[in-house]
Amino acid sequence: NDKSVSDEGYKLEVSPNKIELRFSSAKGAFYGVQTILQLLPAEVYGSSPVPGKDYVIPAVKIEDYPRFSYRGMHLDVGRHFFEIDAIKKLLDLMAIHKLNTFHWHLTEDQGWRIEIKKYPLLTQVGSIRAETMLGHYSDQKWDGKPYGGFYTQEQIKEVVNYAKLKHIEVIPEIEMPGHALAALAAYPEYGCKGANYKVGTKWGVEDDVFCPYDKTFEFLENVISEVIDLFPSKYIHIGGDECPKTTWKESEFCQNLMKKEKLKDEHELQSFFIKRMDKFISSKGKKIIGWDEILEGGISPNATIMSWRGIEGGISAVKEGHNAIMTPTSFCYLDYYQSDPSSEPLAIGGYLPLENVYSYEPIPAGLSPQEAKHILGTQANLWTEYISTEEKMQYMMFPRATAIAEIAWSSKEKDFNGFSTRLKKQFERMDNLGVNYAKSYYDVSSSMSLNPNQQIKIALKSLDKNAKIRYTLDGSIPTANSLLYSDSKGIFNNQDFTLNAAVYNNDGKQMGKMYSKYFSISKSTGKKYTIVDKPDKYNGGETYGLTNGVLGNVKNSATWVGLDGKDFNVVLDLGQKIKFERCSMAFMRASAMWVMLPRAIEIFVSNDNKAFKSVKKLDLNPKDLPEYVSQQYSIDLGVQNARYVKVIVKNYGDLPKSHQGFGHKAWLFLDEISIK
Repeated sequence: NDKSVSDEGYKLEVSPNKIELRFSSAKGAFYGVQTILQLLPAEVYGSSPVPGKDYVIPAVKIEDYPRFSYRGMHLDVGRHFFEIDAIKKLLDLMAIHKLNTFHWHLTEDQGWRIEIKKYPLLTQVGSIRAETMLGHYSDQKWDGKPYGGFYTQEQIKEVVNYAKLKHIEVIPEIEMPGHALAALAAYPEYGCKGANYKVGTKWGVEDDVFCPYDKTFEFLENVISEVIDLFPSKYIHIGGDECPKTTWKESEFCQNLMKKEKLKDEHELQSFFIKRMDKFISSKGKKIIGWDEILEGGISPNATIMSWRGIEGGISAVKEGHNAIMTPTSFCYLDYYQSDPSSEPLAIGGYLPLENVYSYEPIPAGLSPQEAKHILGTQANLWTEYISTEEKMQYMMFPRATAIAEIAWSSKEKDFNGFSTRLKKQFERMDNLGVNYAKSYYDVSSSMSLNPNQQIKIALKSLDKNAKIRYTLDGSIPTANSLLYSDSKGIFNNQDFTLNAAVYNNDGKQMGKMYSKYFSISKSTGKKYTIVDKPDKYNGGETYGLTNGVLGNVKNSATWVGLDGKDFNVVLDLGQKIKFERCSMAFMRASAMWVMLPRAIEIFVSNDNKAFKSVKKLDLNPKDLPEYVSQQYSIDLGVQNARYVKVIVKNYGDLPKSHQGFGHKAWLFLDEISIK
């Protein structure tokens, strides 16, 4: 025991004669042991170690401690329920990765998962939904089978005690005032309508929320009291995110309460709600965490903010002297696709490959050293609309959660090449532990460029730097004997084609999934362009995202360019004056994600990039379309002879009153501009 070592830190020295581990706390000792295990062969993690066998450990000298005190993993069990054994296995994996906080999302519109003895209907009624969505939300299909599950208080205690052995703090989340439909189905008197609630069967956000009656607060205080008795954590997470104000706007009680309390709008009513619960939770010796929406209308004095809608919520919080945990969707949401969606299990959408996760820096640029101290750490989030089994849960988490763990523990300076090399050994450990991790490390990805002769060049890569990539261009399945890709040569093609590729090891074994992509080649493919307003969302990650020959997938935002509330103004440079007759482009509609089709498209041409002539304007009526759709527009321009093509696309604008995002601007997602 060495008091000079930090609380969670340790000092490890291995020499030919001894292994010496120094620490000042049980946590430091535990993490030191995890490092010793990592220095041993991967077989020690499984059932394969041979009794009496000698294992060699390298001579090392390590002084180690975490960068952040909060290193989290979140799991939503409201949409899909996971048994206790699956939760324990997750805690085992968290401990190996030195993650120290398990954020357990226990209540949702689609299911209440924790036993509350004072209110038995919460689990008798609120834990069971009539059916579950089949396929993607866009399919609008259901299985017709009741679905349920909940944890007894004894099971909750079992998990909390198990986590304690691993030095993991379990933070419960009880959602309020929104995401409350399952609770209202059990006790309708706490909603503004007072009747006719049913546990949610659709993914997404429901309009029905808790009504701020005195009796509602009494109910929630009683619930939280039982929760506090079960969880020794210093925090209670109260949600606070995505709370529609529709029922509050329509409620005479709510409007009168706002006048009485001198609240200017429903955002301040939500702040009133959160502050009242915060006062009660603080009186019990606990602190609240809330999603960044609780900043709206005035922040509760003792709240810690969990910044998920980007980093702005965290920045605002720390500048006001509050603590923040950074978990933005663009880096920390592990329910997003991690590889090419066409070859991946169904996911909610988005695109978050391993290298993007690892690139995250939790402390936003521009903060003072004093403000930066309020960034407690970071967290990986897993929402389970499309994750119903333990195997898929592990698949979506790992190895991306491994990247989050390294971000949270290690210094700011990172080396992805070093990380990806070390990851191979971690794969061996997870193999021995029986973890169904994703093999996207070995997947192939492509990018496009033009060579000096204006030929389209396709480059292939894998995270495995020693990978042998074999490919075909005729649609056939690649084998260990197919063409071998070379970085120095690339792949050239000037007509439509299907590229299939896969990684093979030295023994000729295929290591990852087959990559398959259809390229639609036009006169604009590979050409450069400029966008007047910088995109808010540009997941394609390459210079030619709008002209790379790859069409956007409606269930994946990886190849779309998005603007938040703005019009598109894009100018393509075709390189020289050429003849063309048609311009095609695609737009995404995903109303639940606030992505709407445009109001109008106008095409201009120019030879000097200064004087542009309008050649076609198309007014659109973006109504009566499916919830999720990729809408292709092919616009006849007549015969044109020009070098530059300008495309102006008018954003949908304000979301309508019937939309849950009323009062906000729509997103506009555009992909692949083809000139033919």
